[in-house]
Amino acid sequence: MPKKRIHKDRSTDTRPKTRNRVECNCTLHCNGSKWVDPRTFERHQQEIERFRTITSVPQSTSQFRSSMSSSVDVGSSSTSKRRRKQEEEEEEGQDSSNSSYSDSDESNQTDYQEPINIPTKRKRYPKFRQTELIPDDENLNNDSDDNDSSDDNGGGSDDNGGGSGDNGGGSDDNDGLNDNGDDNEDFDNNESYTEDDDRGFSDDDVPIEQFTAPDFDDFDFESDDEYPDSNIEFNDSWILLWILKYQARFHLPDVAINSLIKFFRIVLSDADNERFKNFPTSSYMMRKMLEFGKHSKRYAVCPSCNKLYKESEILSTSEFKCNHVEFPIHPRRNLRKPCGTEVTDRVPTTSGFIIKPKMVYPLPSLKAQIIAMYRRPGFESLLEKWTNRDEEAGLYTDIYDGEIWKTFPSSTDNSAQFFTPDTADSHLGIMINLDWFQPFDSASYSTGAIYGVICNLPREVRFKKENMLILALLPGPNEVKLHKINHYLAPIVDELLEFWSGVNLPPSEDHPEVKKIRLAVICCANDIPAARKLCGHISAKAACYRCHKRANVVGRRSNFGGFDDISEWFHDRDPEEHRTNAEAWRYCTTRDERDAHVSANLVRWSEMLRLPYFNPIRHLIVDPMHCLFLGIAKWIVKKLWIDGGKLSKSDLKLMENRAKQIKLPADMGRIPYKISTGDGFSGFTADQWKSFILIYAIPLMWDLLVTSDRNILANFVKACSLLTCRIINIDMLSQAHDRLLQVAMLIEENYGQEFITPNIHLSLHITDCCEDYGPLYSFWCYSFERMNGLLGNKLFLLFLCLCPNLPYRPKNIPYCFL
Repeated sequence: MPKKRIHKDRSTDTRPKTRNRVECNCTLHCNGSKWVDPRTFERHQQEIERFRTITSVPQSTSQFRSSMSSSVDVGSSSTSKRRRKQEEEEEEGQDSSNSSYSDSDESNQTDYQEPINIPTKRKRYPKFRQTELIPDDENLNNDSDDNDSSDDNGGGSDDNGGGSGDNGGGSDDNDGLNDNGDDNEDFDNNESYTEDDDRGFSDDDVPIEQFTAPDFDDFDFESDDEYPDSNIEFNDSWILLWILKYQARFHLPDVAINSLIKFFRIVLSDADNERFKNFPTSSYMMRKMLEFGKHSKRYAVCPSCNKLYKESEILSTSEFKCNHVEFPIHPRRNLRKPCGTEVTDRVPTTSGFIIKPKMVYPLPSLKAQIIAMYRRPGFESLLEKWTNRDEEAGLYTDIYDGEIWKTFPSSTDNSAQFFTPDTADSHLGIMINLDWFQPFDSASYSTGAIYGVICNLPREVRFKKENMLILALLPGPNEVKLHKINHYLAPIVDELLEFWSGVNLPPSEDHPEVKKIRLAVICCANDIPAARKLCGHISAKAACYRCHKRANVVGRRSNFGGFDDISEWFHDRDPEEHRTNAEAWRYCTTRDERDAHVSANLVRWSEMLRLPYFNPIRHLIVDPMHCLFLGIAKWIVKKLWIDGGKLSKSDLKLMENRAKQIKLPADMGRIPYKISTGDGFSGFTADQWKSFILIYAIPLMWDLLVTSDRNILANFVKACSLLTCRIINIDMLSQAHDRLLQVAMLIEENYGQEFITPNIHLSLHITDCCEDYGPLYSFWCYSFERMNGLLGNKLFLLFLCLCPNLPYRPKNIPYCFL
């Protein structure tokens, strides 16, 4: 018998407090008799009273359920839940008796029983238990591996030494192949595993993560497609743009700009009243005339998971929290919870506060941009120009000579060709590029952009800025991680699917009848980190995304050495197998399961796979700019020869003096003079590396290298010279491929297998890309990199994003504006 405790005045008692136990004889919970906490005893008595009231009075089923649900005291805090759980565990350790409890017992409880202290040992349960998942007919993840690995077995930089050309590209990359880049949320210390975690999932549970974007039901690009009736000529639009630039440069308020516009109107009207009679009278009319924000969508973005929301839906709620669930059927209940990140901010104002989203995703309308281009004089004739070309078998002069253009199907059953002379001005093929850049000079802020070019246009005008499409502008300040980019891709793919079915152009003066336009993405030109995110491939450090070559892992570093068995792995992957494995990734229920699936199958889901015609293998090219010049050329010169001690500081100075004596035409681009600066070749751009390899490398370095390195340099220079020709043929491609293979084998022979980087391997696929898309000038990323420079200008960023539907693009803009 435990000792009876003597009650004392708790106000003066300083000893540790011990909770007393009382005997409960209820039949609902204790089955006769149990020693329970006083608060538990009190709650049991309240439930008994409610139960007696319910059974004594006839009630309907719904009333009965309502009363029973209200009888349970559900705490809102996690502390009360844990306390109740502890109480129930302690109650299970007590002996039960067969005595019953009556009303008289309740009234006389304090008369015959005194609280006693029963020391009990808390029953402990393992925090993590192996759960048996309930089979789900929709779960396709039957082939996932059980290996523990990182999200993609490593990072995604171009290679171990040669980085990509973008600013901040490859931020997710690591040196090792098994580094866990993402935090493992499966081991959450905030909540322990409970029996409720392995409950069955209801029919309302969504089995996979949803990347869909909210619909803009009230958005109609055809409802207001007429442009303002303005007499401002095309060449005069720079005046308004200069005013905006002036405001951005000196940080002027809108009130000052409004006065400046009124002053300009007075001066211009005096100069030529007829020409400037419709000049805007205020800053409001200027923005209305330029159609800022017209035909574009704006999404609010969750800063944590990148889920998109409609601004009008969240701005009405203060402190709106993200409700996105990454793993809807995770076996642990606490990981099936929504994201919970606040999407909005309360911004104080003079009259109180306003609610604004923390991150905004502006999405220019692709339809509006296409309509604006078709309204240009002579645009359709440019689209038809490729049909009048002379073709010669085995000769590649442009993208139209490649296999993709010649064989692209009009439907998924391959019944007819998509690009024909009859549909030259209505069936468009676009090439897209994803890249990140730094728009600000004084801050570290990485912004992403997805560009598009219409391949139907002739090569001499195809990459001009007025012909570039801007599909999206991804918000910063950091690059989006891996599969989270699918949230941003979802609305773009929705519009691309609509174009694949056909979009009718609204009637105009040139087209009084409706014209149906179809559009397809036929090429993705990116650096390796962007390609990894855009198409759902694993890191280039782990495996090649075009062939079956896997990396050799030595310690924590990978390489692509070993060419004796090239015939076994040098063939294209199966795109259908890629789609199947990517779809299975969506049904993985945990992060570890996803990691194991990516490690085994080398793919993850991408929204681009919703396009029925998209081939994630052939349509994703190896970019020559990043691979050959920023990758291999930089790797050989800096890592093998400078860091390896083959070229000394005095050799670099000698090379720089020799370079200054070479005179080149002015149209050759920037001359790479600063060879000895820093560690050597510091700050060289992709264009400078190209000029150095094609023109300077052999005359500057030949006598400074040993015979084996001369062979490497000679083969690489010859391969680059062949590939950069504006017109190439099959024999040139074959010779370039042999030269690049020889470079790889010579590096392996003289430096070791560990020096074969992903770029050296990927260069063997460049000739395949030429057979599909023609010469390098048709698809390399130099033109897209120039667009980064334009978008880096904050005014162009605003202009192209907010008014993409203008029927003109400014050409004669003063140099001070650009």
